[in-house]
Amino acid sequence: MNSHSIAVQAALIPKKGSSRDECEDAFCVDHSPSSDKQRLGAVAVAISDGATESIFAKKWAEMITRHAADSSRCIPDGFTSSGGSFRHFIRQIMGSWESWVSSYVKQRVEDGRPLRWYEEAKLASGAFATLLAAHFEEASDGIWHAAAIGDSCLFQIRDQRVIDQFPVQSSADFGVSPDLLGSRADPDTVCERTYFARGSFACGDEFFLMTDALAAWFVSTIENATPSQVKEALDKIKIFSRSENRSTFESWLSAMIISGELRNDDITLIRIRISE
Repeated sequence: MNSHSIAVQAALIPKKGSSRDECEDAFCVDHSPSSDKQRLGAVAVAISDGATESIFAKKWAEMITRHAADSSRCIPDGFTSSGGSFRHFIRQIMGSWESWVSSYVKQRVEDGRPLRWYEEAKLASGAFATLLAAHFEEASDGIWHAAAIGDSCLFQIRDQRVIDQFPVQSSADFGVSPDLLGSRADPDTVCERTYFARGSFACGDEFFLMTDALAAWFVSTIENATPSQVKEALDKIKIFSRSENRSTFESWLSAMIISGELRNDDITLIRIRISE
């Protein structure tokens, strides 16, 4: 049996009134080599929503998505449990963060701009962000696995139906204080607060990964919706995932924010399509 082809589209939109440089969402897509040069191999994807109230949230979100995409592809058992592999990944990114902070502080001193007292206090507290990382195997049996800290979400679509969603199961589960991955957190505590999922996919399936604001809208829209209403919501998301429709996506987001139907926040949307 032939392996699957996996295609990825991504969109990142800063919150209304903010620039791209101010956006604290981040994502990373990592493609493994395929035996067929005309196709993509296995795909690892990670998205993150940096916590605005913490220092260097954007930098932390970028760092953890890059490490997560690489680790979910390279670790043999992937992110399937809170065992040694995942704990190693957490320790690794925390070590990378401490190295970056040391270099940053040193450079500030060399530039004659040592840290102010309030910056030191924030650095001592660490940076925080949500994380959703997923890996999609190229093999014919079509296996995916994912890990999540916080409320960024994955949705699996088949025949215009949502057949799986992770980790948030209900619109009521979205809150103002989601679990966050802290740069100075205890690794054991992080593992305890991380959710893991594993499943299979078939040709024709699609996956959507979204940070919390868009995910909350999507979940509330499809809850108790008719099949035609679910299809309408899915069609919108598919259109918005295409890079050529960015202006349409931005206009829709603006209208939804003004109407109060969507919280004004950075938006990340990843679409993954499975074909032969």
